[in-house]
Amino acid sequence: MIDALRYEYLRLRTIRSTYWLIGSAVAFQLVMSIVLAASISSSDTFSGGDSAFEIIATIGASSGFAPLFIAYIIGLFGVLSMGHEYRHGMIRATLTAIPHRTYVLAAKIVATTVVSALAALVCILVALLSIVGFGLDLPTAKALVDLGLGTIVFTVLFALSGLAFAAITRNQTAAVALLLLVPSVLESIIRAIVIAIKGASDEPGEDGGFIQILKFLPYDAGGKLYTRASLDDLLSFLGYTPFGPLGGGIVMAVFVAALLAISYVLFVRRDA
Repeated sequence: MIDALRYEYLRLRTIRSTYWLIGSAVAFQLVMSIVLAASISSSDTFSGGDSAFEIIATIGASSGFAPLFIAYIIGLFGVLSMGHEYRHGMIRATLTAIPHRTYVLAAKIVATTVVSALAALVCILVALLSIVGFGLDLPTAKALVDLGLGTIVFTVLFALSGLAFAAITRNQTAAVALLLLVPSVLESIIRAIVIAIKGASDEPGEDGGFIQILKFLPYDAGGKLYTRASLDDLLSFLGYTPFGPLGGGIVMAVFVAALLAISYVLFVRRDA
């Protein structure tokens, strides 16, 4: 296992995508944090504190009406950690150097987890520096820990799902498409269909029922880790009650674990 981790470490150090993806995420966070902090500092509505930190750290995603952009950028790192192997035909060389497939996949999971967590942490720190730089009030310790940890966990799970998609499809382009379209398009389509069915029912305002399936949309549920308001709040008139941060995080974690389990079974059984 140690050899597999060393191999993965050396591989990540020698490919450019490691640097430009992480650099892009941090640069995007820096630019947008400065823009938002500057806007808030000149506003009479906010003086900083928890609300401002939530907006700046997530670039507005805490409102529930925008995606967590840094997760999408860093998530591509998860795709490329496995996708590069198949796109450039390096999987044979990797398995020749490290013939134990379980160790190879485990090393990629560990590397993706560590890198995506550190990248998300840096983005959180960039947001804090922007708040300090523009003289805004700092968030409370609770808000810092809750939102920071939630953002990091979501980003890690998002990146791991990208790795799993790449391992399952063995196609980098297909994995990128799945990572981008499943959260943003497929879940939105499912939500619209369920809402339409519930709204057309005899008692649309009745608690429970078919609409509760929306609680188990994995990426939407995981989004509760960093959102402080949500489009789901507007669906209360249909009797819908979403999971909180813990429940939503568990739903996404189970989904990602299932994807990784499928990818593992396929990886150890298929030809290189």
